[in-house]
Amino acid sequence: MNSKAHYNPKSKRQLVSFVIMLVLSVAVVFGSIAIKNAVDEKNNGTVDVNFTISKSVPVSVKDNKLGVTAVEEVYNDKNEVVAYVINGTTVGYNAESPIEMATTITADGKVVCGVDILKQEETEYLGVRIATDDFKNQFAGKKIPVVSSNGIEKGSKVDVIAKSTISSEAVITGVDNAAEYVTEFLAK
Repeated sequence: MNSKAHYNPKSKRQLVSFVIMLVLSVAVVFGSIAIKNAVDEKNNGTVDVNFTISKSVPVSVKDNKLGVTAVEEVYNDKNEVVAYVINGTTVGYNAESPIEMATTITADGKVVCGVDILKQEETEYLGVRIATDDFKNQFAGKKIPVVSSNGIEKGSKVDVIAKSTISSEAVITGVDNAAEYVTEFLAK
């Protein structure tokens, strides 16, 4: 039997084409993963917010469409505005009683310094956990915008409280509203 009778020159080209396509596909997949990880690392990194507060001065609220109820300028010992404390309301699970919160945002409006829940009447044992330090401390040093870890939006991820996502996401919305107010009306 002649061995050349079964040889097909196209099969060699097809095999080379298949190997090239396989290598390119693997490169695209791993390249996409590397790009996604780089973007996530950029967004999820925390910023060291390091300043000493010497005084805070109330300023008038320019517009309360974002739920803002009070604003304070925060000064360092060199009498420079370093942050703003934005008091506001946001609607959580208990729509009849809005969550009242204070959010401190850097003067440029790009980083959250901290969050405090002033008043809330969310569900017992679940929603009330938005006032715990474990939840609130996640926001310190996060870049704006802050987003839920459950979502696919780009931004600094914050873990929501299990079985209390509505309350958690309401706080996230309140933080983003405070940051939007700073950038729109106060940042210089």
